[in-house]
Amino acid sequence: MVDRQGRSELHYSALEGTADQARALLAAGQDPNSGDRDGFVPLHLAAQQGNVAVAEVLLEAGATVDAVNKYGNTPLFVAAFHSRGRGEVIRLLRRHGADPNRVNGSGQTPAGLARLIANYDVRQFFEDVD
Repeated sequence: MVDRQGRSELHYSALEGTADQARALLAAGQDPNSGDRDGFVPLHLAAQQGNVAVAEVLLEAGATVDAVNKYGNTPLFVAAFHSRGRGEVIRLLRRHGADPNRVNGSGQTPAGLARLIANYDVRQFFEDVD
């Protein structure tokens, strides 16, 4: 079942739930790659909230690390934008192969955003990227 935004319980678990809750929803058959009306998959939302535990569960369940929403943003871009000094999700996504040079619909990349916002807490996770 999804709401008017096209979000499932797994989307909401990514926003405010626990790893155990996400595991239960996945075991019940919810799709880790199901996008809402705007193309946000649960991994985008876990990245937005800095929910490392749920992001890890989603990745283990086969979530696409470079899923793209309607704006062309990947979970890594969302994590960089919303990091608020928390880089754990960025580190996790990079470890799982997220592309720091993937260009979004505005011509921006996660690595470029990290440089643009000049936030050391974010930039340090992109030091290996030109």
